[in-house]
Amino acid sequence: MYKTLFLYSVIASILCLTHADDGDSANDLDALVGSMSEHATKKSLNVDYLPSVVTVIDAQTYRDAGIQTIAEALDMLPGIQMQISQVGYTTSAVRGLKMPNTYLSDKIKVMIDGIAINTEIAGSNSYYMDFPMQLVERIEVLRGPNSTLYGAGAFYGTVNVITKLGNSKKENQLFAGVGSYQYRTAGVNVNTASGEWKLFADGYYTQNDKALRVEKTERRTQEAIEDFSVGFKAANGGLEFLTRLKQGSMGNFYSYAGELDPIEQRDQGRTNSYFFSQLSYKTAYDDYKLETKANFSQRTTGIVANILDVATTKAIFNIVGITMDEGYYATVDTVEESLEAEAILTLPKINSHDVLVGVGVRQVNITKDEIYSSVEDTITKNRAAILAHPSYGSFPFRESKEFAFWANPTTTLLPKNTDRTLGYGYIQDLISIGDDVDLVLGLRADDYSDYGVQLSKRAGLVYRASNTTILKLLYGSAFRVPSLVEGYGNGHISLRAGDSRLKPEETDTYEMVGIYTPNLNHKFSLNLFYSQLKNIIDLEEIDSTATGYQNMKQRYAKGAEFEYFYHTAREHNFYLNGSYVYAQYTVPSKNGAQEIDQSMPDISNVMLKAMYVYRPTEELSLGTAWRYFSQTKPNEGYSGSKDISEMHILDQTATYRFSPNSEMRLTVKNLFDTEIRMPSYNYVTAGGVLREGRNYFLSYIYNF
Repeated sequence: MYKTLFLYSVIASILCLTHADDGDSANDLDALVGSMSEHATKKSLNVDYLPSVVTVIDAQTYRDAGIQTIAEALDMLPGIQMQISQVGYTTSAVRGLKMPNTYLSDKIKVMIDGIAINTEIAGSNSYYMDFPMQLVERIEVLRGPNSTLYGAGAFYGTVNVITKLGNSKKENQLFAGVGSYQYRTAGVNVNTASGEWKLFADGYYTQNDKALRVEKTERRTQEAIEDFSVGFKAANGGLEFLTRLKQGSMGNFYSYAGELDPIEQRDQGRTNSYFFSQLSYKTAYDDYKLETKANFSQRTTGIVANILDVATTKAIFNIVGITMDEGYYATVDTVEESLEAEAILTLPKINSHDVLVGVGVRQVNITKDEIYSSVEDTITKNRAAILAHPSYGSFPFRESKEFAFWANPTTTLLPKNTDRTLGYGYIQDLISIGDDVDLVLGLRADDYSDYGVQLSKRAGLVYRASNTTILKLLYGSAFRVPSLVEGYGNGHISLRAGDSRLKPEETDTYEMVGIYTPNLNHKFSLNLFYSQLKNIIDLEEIDSTATGYQNMKQRYAKGAEFEYFYHTAREHNFYLNGSYVYAQYTVPSKNGAQEIDQSMPDISNVMLKAMYVYRPTEELSLGTAWRYFSQTKPNEGYSGSKDISEMHILDQTATYRFSPNSEMRLTVKNLFDTEIRMPSYNYVTAGGVLREGRNYFLSYIYNF
């Protein structure tokens, strides 16, 4: 009920905001002098001075280059490779690091306007990857660990998406678009003032009927999307109230067992919703600055998975004399709610020390947890007859194959009262050693109700060697506690059991950075990194135990990242990056077989990406986005797997501004119709699943 009332109130706010101020015009010089970011230190600094590896995405430039969503924007950055899991979730691999055998647990922390969206149940942050860039002001991306400020999950990287609403941008804009696969979208940004209050609202709706034909068959994927979001912000001085609801549904894509639609008469797919509200207050007294905030969030997930067709399922149960005519399908419904409060105190500068201290607490509760499996339900109702049948030894779902379910035939994903409480505190000192040298030291302690105290450390040295050259030496440690599913999940058929003995994952990362800016138009940067990882969570493949998860002792990743920027005040905006990554991976032992050491599966060791926006006139701009991904290797633990060939992908965009208030943009994605492939579930499709070819988007934007 509260979500319905919230939706109506925001729609009413959008309709009532009719006294909006004119939008602020951007100063061309701002783009040349250097971006400002609070992401890496929670203090505003020139981004090049930050003791971190940070790239700030200017959303307007990316839109002019044809970038449509947050996921597409991240895919343009060095060392980042966006992929799609077997159930259609967008997943991220940062610096060659991912969990190749499961769609659970993204290992970067994603925040929307400073509010973390990763789930505790599965660790996923994919809810917002399809969020439109039209509502985004900028994205701050920190590659490498940053747990000292942001806690668990900031393991391989941290992403903070700042929306126009969250940035309090005074913009009134309507946009609408159409595209391939019957794509349709519409959205709005509006603002107004009422007395001392500044009010902002936004919203969008997107729908398509996407279905791709599987090569050499007439079958099609189920990828139709219906997605919307509404947001509202009220600000009065240092007091702010921010709230947003995002909800979407999508077809089941690859499906759990690699079969696209095994039960055609049954619908399948997934729905997600994410709701948050935050109240924050900033104040200052005698050079002390205090920010306090409290937020509530709710994450809802529903999955309907069709796994085996009716005939196959019926034949399996005929082995033990049971009639089963439904086919094998499963549903999962969960609701996760969290409350969090945090206070951040910035002390007055004392003897070149800028000290920041933060404390907070978070409570996570699972308020709904239901799972249904047609196979498990049939076994539970006929358990005695199945066990007594003379052919039970040939039954694929017998106890020796599904220990966890037979021992504990539950209808929930997690044990009851699987909640989590966290208290944390951190301190950071930014020390000005001289006019040209800064040192940052950070320490954080997180006290988990189920995993105890976890420490994170950070040190960074920034040396401004000259007016044109900056050098950095960086160290950071980070951790990730097991998600609730990894640690405690009930074992179900086709779903792994959690293991409460798992240890948190840990990483130590060392980086060397050089930045050269000869003038306002050019900037070069080079970063070398090495990450040592331990206790990495992976699958456990021993048939004599309840199949679940295990800690792998050690892994590492190393590589180099290069970026080049060229800007002029108006005409040219060029960005080129390249990266080489090598991540070591160990294929877990299966039933005593020897472990296999290899490079991380499904990762391109070499990536090149470029973006160029050319504005020959005030009215016209032409945008080009190009990505190159080198050949990827499969997991050698799967027979019949095959490499995925290298890919060159080119997008072209033209934007025409009829007036300062009106523009139209046409984007052709994959202009040369390159064959794009993604790794298939368990490599059931050799060479990867073929993705969309050339497609287009046409949009119209009106500012008022």
